[in-house]
Amino acid sequence: MPLIALLLEQYVQLRYGFVAAVGLALLTIGVKAENATCAGIGGILLVTPAISAGN
Repeated sequence: MPLIALLLEQYVQLRYGFVAAVGLALLTIGVKAENATCAGIGGILLVTPAISAGN
């Protein structure tokens, strides 16, 4: 499972940049730790580059 997470994070970083990779990491940590603040910040960081890439 850690290998899949690492590959997914590398793909996101290549596709959307470093900010999205950090967002994915924060989202994953927040979900595992059941921390809504961390997961929310990670979700926002993950979605923001995806939205701006579409423009």
